[in-house]
Amino acid sequence: MEHFPALFAPIQVGDLTLKNRIIMAPMLVGYGHLDGRVSDSIIDYYEARAQGGAGLIIVEAACIDSPAGQEGLGQLNIDNDRYVEGLARLSHSIKRHGARAFIQLFHAGRQTTSKITGQQPVAPSPVPCRITAELPRQLEIPEIQALENKFIKAAAYARTAGFEGVEIHAAHGYLINQFLSGHSNQRNDSYGGSLQNRMRILLNIISGIRHSTPDLAVSVRINIDDFVPGGLQPDESSIICRYLEQAGVNMINCTCGTYESGLTSIEPSSYPEGWKIYLAEEIKKAVSIPVAGGGMVSSPRFASELVEKGRCDLVYLGRSLLADAQWIDKARLGKITDIRPCIRCNQCIGSNFQGLPVSCTVNPHSGRESQFSHSGIKPAVKSRVAVIGSGPAGLQTALSLSRLGLEVHLYEKEVQAGGLMNLAGIPPHKQRVAELRDYMLRQLKQSRIEKNFGHEFTIADVDEIQPDDIVLATGSIPLLPDIEGLEKSRYCTLEEILNKKVQLKSQHAIVIGGGENGCETADFLLESGNQVTIIEQGSILAAGMEKKNRRDLMNRLSEGGVVKRTSCQVIRIDHKLLWISDGKGEPEKMEADAIVLAAGYKPYHPLYMQLRTFNDNLFVIGDALRVRGFKSAILEGEMTAYTIARKNLAK
Repeated sequence: MEHFPALFAPIQVGDLTLKNRIIMAPMLVGYGHLDGRVSDSIIDYYEARAQGGAGLIIVEAACIDSPAGQEGLGQLNIDNDRYVEGLARLSHSIKRHGARAFIQLFHAGRQTTSKITGQQPVAPSPVPCRITAELPRQLEIPEIQALENKFIKAAAYARTAGFEGVEIHAAHGYLINQFLSGHSNQRNDSYGGSLQNRMRILLNIISGIRHSTPDLAVSVRINIDDFVPGGLQPDESSIICRYLEQAGVNMINCTCGTYESGLTSIEPSSYPEGWKIYLAEEIKKAVSIPVAGGGMVSSPRFASELVEKGRCDLVYLGRSLLADAQWIDKARLGKITDIRPCIRCNQCIGSNFQGLPVSCTVNPHSGRESQFSHSGIKPAVKSRVAVIGSGPAGLQTALSLSRLGLEVHLYEKEVQAGGLMNLAGIPPHKQRVAELRDYMLRQLKQSRIEKNFGHEFTIADVDEIQPDDIVLATGSIPLLPDIEGLEKSRYCTLEEILNKKVQLKSQHAIVIGGGENGCETADFLLESGNQVTIIEQGSILAAGMEKKNRRDLMNRLSEGGVVKRTSCQVIRIDHKLLWISDGKGEPEKMEADAIVLAAGYKPYHPLYMQLRTFNDNLFVIGDALRVRGFKSAILEGEMTAYTIARKNLAK
């Protein structure tokens, strides 16, 4: 039975019929070769989403003018016929599963740097982007016309490669958006000033594509609101979209924000699901062609309601399809509880910011589809594995081992499984971590894994089950800071605060430790009207946190009046008195109603010495090996499962 009929109804985009209303959004993942060619990894990545049921896949930003227009490493190029062969393999891999294949045509403009391109960035006007902070060179009119032709030529390459449509990237502060926006376009010639002039480059590109490749569907991804002073807003964008429809565009893909607009282009976890759908609603009033909308959409029911209520015609999914390539088919079949949830940690885009290929915290298969292929893995039936610990590393290992056909015995000394996910899902806007835990526990319940909760694994268990391999995933325990007088003073841990074993209300709490956990605990304490001071010996709070969610968290702490003391440490405690030193002068004395320890964690692996005799059959993973986070834990769990399965296969 097919669920959500509105979401899975066909729709016409130009001359193409899409089998459903779900678009895989173009997300730059950086899996291409460094010279811009299509790689096997990027084919595997897109094919997995096509197999997962997408109606339309828009392949990520392909550069029409390399290297000048490139944003980062591993980006696809589409400015020379030498790229056509690889692009043809890519389009074929998408279409063979019934998805329609578009490719996005892109130029970064001023939102790149000479470190990436080897040359000064170009733009409509010599106005630097505040984030990239490099002065761009103003394009001359002949250069603009040459770029128009490159977009048009790139569309022809796309058609030759078998793509059924192209999308012009006119959003997020890249080159075309820079021309459209009065914020970045300060020209006074035929490409600047009036809206008609600012639209000229985009309309010329559309006209050229329509003339040279009339059978190609055309979408435009456009900012409906730039969220910057003097930038595009819905009234101007609605006018532009009407012109685009008249010019022969077949679909409008609505989005918003630029590098300079803060949290509105890549939103943090605090933003509500579908928060920017109102932008698509505005454009639907202006045009009659299909309008796509999205933004933090994770629920199939919510996505279906957007279409049912006419708020948009198609829904694009981004991070949700990184987290689960089968999201669409699971929704169609009504298997909602089997969808692996995106936790909105933004580690995917965080990888991109660091110049690395995108990877997903909750789905280790993203970008590694071939590495984690099940093909040919049929371990010996008698292979038995003991997994000790049911945090994210242990759960992922156990689930993957079971899926690969091994006999798995999972041990957890606590009655409740989940490890630190049980705590991590409590602070404000972290509820999706609890959703991930619940998803993994549902998968565990459905599996054949022998579950031993409330059972601390001992050497006696080794003698009893005779495992072929043992995985130590016992996680980590709180680190107790070396502070004079701490052992004689009253304090509580972040675990006691988050579990509400200690409840503070309208008190002054000093949190010792300003890492991500300490800052999130402070955020939690604000909800009960507490005054909070954070003491952090480093120079930056939450230093290792992904920057979009970090900025959002820092904003909330500032709004809540949290006192942030960095480059300081507590050197002595006497009951409720603390002595704080910045290393420059006499220690400062501070009084608190409550002292909260959030000084981090250390690996916990009490059985390691006893189990060392297992040699190559003993695996220590996750925080038990080295404290990091969920992303490393889940990836190591998956890698360990495949290592064990392949090792047993080779016996």
